[in-house]
Amino acid sequence: MAHTTEPVGDFVDHRRSYDGFVRITVIAVFLLLSHVVALAIGGVAHHWFLAALAIGLSIIAAIVGAAVDGLDWKPGAVVLVLSLLTLLLVTY
Repeated sequence: MAHTTEPVGDFVDHRRSYDGFVRITVIAVFLLLSHVVALAIGGVAHHWFLAALAIGLSIIAAIVGAAVDGLDWKPGAVVLVLSLLTLLLVTY
C-alpha cells in the first residue's frame, strides 16, 4: 500500500456536507414530530381540520427552514409548540 505525504484537501467539503446533513435531519425530525402531533389531534380529539392545518403549516415551516439560512429548525419548533398547544386545548 502506497503512502502519500499530500494533505487531505477535501476536509472543508466533508464538513460542509456533514453540516448540511445534520441541518436537514433536524428539520425532518421537527417535521415528523409535528405530523405525529397532528395525527393525535385528528385521531384523539377528532378535529381533522386542525390536524390538516397543522400538517400544512409544518410542511411550510420545513420548506422555509430549509430555504432560509439561519432559520433551520426554528420554524418547525414553532409549529410543533403550536400543535402541542392545540392538542392540549382540544383534549380538555
